[in-house]
Amino acid sequence: MKTTFKRISALIMAVLIFVTAFVPSYAATDLLWEASWEKEYENAVILFPGSDNSEMNVSWYSETESQPRVVVSEGISLTGDTETFTGYCVETYDGDFSNKVTITGLEAGKTYYYRCYSEGFESAIYSFKTDEDENEFTAIYMTDIHITHKNNDVLDEEELKRTSGIFNDTLNEAYIRHIPSLLLSAGDQASEGLESEYKGLASSLVLKKIPVATTIGNHDRKGVAYKTFTNMPNQDDAMVSSYIGDDYWFRKGDVLFLVVDSNNASGMDHRSFVKDAVKANPDAKWKVMMAHHDLYSGRLPNRESENQLLRWVWGPIADEFGIDLFLLGHSHYYTVSNPIYNQKSVADYQPVMKDNEGTVYMVSGSITRPRDDDEIGLNEEWIGYANVPDDRIIYNVLDFTKDSITVSSYYAGERDAFNSYKIIKTTYEGGHPDVIIPSPIDGLVRFIGTIYALFNNIGVYSDLTEKYGFDVSFFDIVFA
Repeated sequence: MKTTFKRISALIMAVLIFVTAFVPSYAATDLLWEASWEKEYENAVILFPGSDNSEMNVSWYSETESQPRVVVSEGISLTGDTETFTGYCVETYDGDFSNKVTITGLEAGKTYYYRCYSEGFESAIYSFKTDEDENEFTAIYMTDIHITHKNNDVLDEEELKRTSGIFNDTLNEAYIRHIPSLLLSAGDQASEGLESEYKGLASSLVLKKIPVATTIGNHDRKGVAYKTFTNMPNQDDAMVSSYIGDDYWFRKGDVLFLVVDSNNASGMDHRSFVKDAVKANPDAKWKVMMAHHDLYSGRLPNRESENQLLRWVWGPIADEFGIDLFLLGHSHYYTVSNPIYNQKSVADYQPVMKDNEGTVYMVSGSITRPRDDDEIGLNEEWIGYANVPDDRIIYNVLDFTKDSITVSSYYAGERDAFNSYKIIKTTYEGGHPDVIIPSPIDGLVRFIGTIYALFNNIGVYSDLTEKYGFDVSFFDIVFA
């Protein structure tokens, strides 16, 4: 019976993949999700962004070690001219192997078909499409997806499938309606940091068609699987970094995306990373930063002291380098700040904001754990827009053009946005102040944060070796 179901699932998947080669949409049904889960969970093929529009990163799991390769063609059945890209694999702490390959030489406005190979594994044929105009594209922004494998501290396969299915349905809807070329996920993709949870994330067929840029949430740090799951470009070679990942950047047209780890207090490393990334991309008009921890909505009173410390680290960096939009998560409450500079509102939030003299900070709600609370919170003077009484699932659509970013927020299942705003820049600098003189106090805060991060990693090393019972190098964790 099980074999028959697998054969039926494989047939459905083959038909689905063939059809979606022509129709850029996914109709999420229970049957298709069952088929997708049955076939896609184990190897978890997933796309991550490359360094720029000419690259795409691919990752998947296998049971044995070998040199992975991806065969790419413009022919739907990998017919005609093909090109093979090879990569490397790393052993995971669960005993599997994670395969990493970078596809290069991509051209604008083309559809590419690809198949992944490693010893004992041959994937289905998937496809992705590059943007017609690199300066005009759509991204989806979500946060706190919280795929989980546990129910009352017990591993539960049905809970893993259920939460993966909620994410899959939400992403399917966003893809069908808005045809994005990128997913931005602001941390806590997983709940326990387990490899199975990231496999659940990668089971969605949409993430075979568009890349996901993820940042590290506090729940991702509960385990060690994130480090080997991801395949990110331009990772920072930090002095003291997180044990499961680093800051990284990538470029799409005129937009420089800076993805940073707000769990890591090493302010010296973060500033150095942003400085180097901006220097490497002097012609980028837009700077969008993404981290996990909420900074300015202040919805949870017990976290205000943590938020204040984070603002001391990240606020001056956003000010110094003219960050236009800062995407966040953690609190699970939807808020959009006024434009903020030096921890003060410098203008009022408006549906259209032009040449902002500060950074707009945005937090979205959780995908599988939305919160219901009618309290505005502690920091009302910073909040431009808030919508928290409803615990429905929220996703956000970011439409980029050369001169604007439009952010539209949707409840899952509804066609009309419940909030939308646009940021316009008439020059490359916009309204950000021309002269920034970093404060010595800011430098001291970053230094203290770096020392704290070093000692924190020592504690983490002890906790992880006890929790997972494996022999891991002290330097791999403490200095990452």
